[in-house]
Amino acid sequence: MSADQTDLWVFRDARKTVSRSSVLGSLHSTLGRLFADPQNREIYCKALIQAGELESALADSCSGSTETSAALTDALASVPFGGSLERAKRLAQVFDRLTVTDHLQISPSEGFSYYGLAPLDIAKPAQESVAPHRPAAVIGIRSIGTTLSAIAAAALLSAGNKAERITVRPDGGPYNRVLRFTDEQNDWIKRFKELSALFLVVDEGPGRSGSTFLSVGEALVSSGIPAEDIVLLGSWEPDPNSLCAQDAASRWRKFRFRAFSSNAWHRFRDYTYIGGGEWRKVFLSAKLSWPACWPQMERLKFLSQDGTQLLKFDGLGPIGDAVRQRARALAVAGFSCAVEDVGEGFSRYPVIDRSPLPSADVSEWNAQYCAFRSAEFRVEHCTPEPLAEMLRLNLHRDFEVEIDFDSELLSPQSMVVVDGRMNPHEWLRTAGGQLLKTDSATHGDDHLFPGPTDIAWDIAGAAVEWNLHPDALDFLLSRYRLLTGEDLRQRLPLFLLAYAVFRRHGGRVPPGSGVPLLPQAH
Repeated sequence: MSADQTDLWVFRDARKTVSRSSVLGSLHSTLGRLFADPQNREIYCKALIQAGELESALADSCSGSTETSAALTDALASVPFGGSLERAKRLAQVFDRLTVTDHLQISPSEGFSYYGLAPLDIAKPAQESVAPHRPAAVIGIRSIGTTLSAIAAAALLSAGNKAERITVRPDGGPYNRVLRFTDEQNDWIKRFKELSALFLVVDEGPGRSGSTFLSVGEALVSSGIPAEDIVLLGSWEPDPNSLCAQDAASRWRKFRFRAFSSNAWHRFRDYTYIGGGEWRKVFLSAKLSWPACWPQMERLKFLSQDGTQLLKFDGLGPIGDAVRQRARALAVAGFSCAVEDVGEGFSRYPVIDRSPLPSADVSEWNAQYCAFRSAEFRVEHCTPEPLAEMLRLNLHRDFEVEIDFDSELLSPQSMVVVDGRMNPHEWLRTAGGQLLKTDSATHGDDHLFPGPTDIAWDIAGAAVEWNLHPDALDFLLSRYRLLTGEDLRQRLPLFLLAYAVFRRHGGRVPPGSGVPLLPQAH
């Protein structure tokens, strides 16, 4: 069977419905800070990412204000290449008059949020992809391709190339994307074809199927562009034989592909890379059974030369800000270790001497930890993820079983940014006896399930990961109820099953995958 019939559902749709006032207000605030402090790279990067996400959302909704929004993204993108902020200032003054619906669907830029990419990472590879003075037609694949295309076009313009950009959103399932250009886009393509331009398609990825990049490349060929005039520019070099779209290998080899990578590798060149499961060699005894990991989904992590500091990519832009805010709150409350923002999406955590933590120690502490999260990390106006559908599909595909259950029991009573992963190896007891939970701020609101959900997910996680004895689980539930007044017993059994099934699948790598992206199969 094909991958779209066998792959399991672990990725969620991380798009968020956000009010017009919230989107524009947040961007205005960030731009105001940038105009007051134009040399601040962190504020600049946040403003650029927010502008790109707004432009992408407006383009997806076919808004008449997309062109104005794109002009702001372009104005910001030009700044690292000698452009002035004056144009961005003028555009910011008219944003209150934009024709924008009351609510927008904002899609996070995954590479900037989770995978260690920064907007400027694409600049030099884009310049190197196009011959001097040759015109370039840059096509960004939304969402992250919006910002990447703006930087690529600005970099090419600074190098003396004529360059313009458009953005597209291919349709269809994750294994069979298709793209149809609009009449206006076809006119733009024809104009650049007459200039003998190179067509540069930019995005992160490719993903597991490769079909998103392929859909754009093949649509250009259908519009009369020779394949040799097309370059696909993504964030990693795939093995074409591992891509699982139909006839992917032969289709992929028709195009030139060029990869760009995160600048973090250069920034932390004197550090030890401990991402992709390498941390197990450093922090866990070789005598113990190492926990499974999904290397390609792990955040970038580096260890200082003296072994005392861990540098981890927690995210750029609003996503990264929220992660560090949660990490600081947990540290202040005594549930996690200190965190320091060191720029470009990275956070610094101290490496703490640890001692073994028997399961008998965790129930009281875990009750307090979950009670804290339930009180402090609640979210409003958030659509819950379809946990029941995820559970049914994965049970059917992995075990060929179907069970009848009340879906309402997986509907959150209140929405919380949960921990998401209650793994024993992430719990530390310091020399002074303090219990700390590491890796506690990122997973509850990333691009994997469960997303913000009921705190019963974490209670179930503790029971599953620690294989708690029924008496210990009963104690945990009783203590949590005493601390919060909330009784989870009725809905916990289904959350136990959902957590166990997801964690089984969330760490499983599809055979032969170059990068195991298991797309949403809803």
